[in-house]
Amino acid sequence: MGNSRPGHSQLGICDLGTLATTPVDPIAAGIRGPAEMKRSAYKPVKDYLNKSWRNMVNFNVTWESFQSTMFAISKMMDWINLNCDAQLLTNIQASGGNPDVYKLIGSRIAGLDWELMINSDKRSLKPTLEVALPYTDAQAFVDGADSESAVALPGITGAGDDETLFRRPYFASFEAPDSTVLLTRNEIVSRSYSLKSKGKKSEEDNTSIVDYIAVELMIGFRDASVAEQVIIMAKNNAPSVTIRENNIGAFYDEFIFSAGVLTLDDEYSNKDDERMQTLKFTGDVFIHDVAFLFGAAYGGGISDGGTDGGTMTFGA
Repeated sequence: MGNSRPGHSQLGICDLGTLATTPVDPIAAGIRGPAEMKRSAYKPVKDYLNKSWRNMVNFNVTWESFQSTMFAISKMMDWINLNCDAQLLTNIQASGGNPDVYKLIGSRIAGLDWELMINSDKRSLKPTLEVALPYTDAQAFVDGADSESAVALPGITGAGDDETLFRRPYFASFEAPDSTVLLTRNEIVSRSYSLKSKGKKSEEDNTSIVDYIAVELMIGFRDASVAEQVIIMAKNNAPSVTIRENNIGAFYDEFIFSAGVLTLDDEYSNKDDERMQTLKFTGDVFIHDVAFLFGAAYGGGISDGGTDGGTMTFGA
């Protein structure tokens, strides 16, 4: 009896229809946290004796990448709604052997969901690929994995680990409305920003159709004096918001929300050991109201396309 080695040696996505030829704009998980590929029954048929009969098979792949560049975020937007190819390589199963290769292409294109998380601990991008296949197609997909040949992703070596693409948390500013600084870094008690795809699942193949980006920005800070409470309570219920995270050198990632895109809820807490205010901005943004700006004026290099930095805008 043998044992298969767990884990993945590479997780990569590229533009739709290009993996089989020359992958366009490939991105690998690189420096990452946990990853999982899961196969499970999809819509099994139950008979009157409560027996479960095979119907379809669902494949779900998820990982957490710490190479959350603005370029990667922009590609997540490009790749939603069945617009990407994907390749998954397992760890090599035997000395001198090859990895199992799973390619989500052609009739096996997976839907993509994703979430960007930024807090005081880390900045991470969490893609999820999912598709349900007819049972015989799923059998062929799994059976071919140990004989399928991997495609070399241009510019990516091995798992794609690249420290120049690694994004550390580095608070620069939080403004609401624009040009009105709310707090300095040393006032922060806690913060978390989340951008997450939101939509519905196809009944036929369980792929995601994304309509919105769900936004939740939370920041708690120590300046909870009466004067500061009055300033917060006097703010518009849906102000413009700009947040910025610094990258290497003078580069940065910026997220700009027009007035009316997010609404503000605030909370005041005075405990025996801490007094603080917490602001929470939330809203769903239609995907066609999201855009990207790249170049030296928007956080990156002259023509880096978001690799060094960039700006993501929400609303008009």
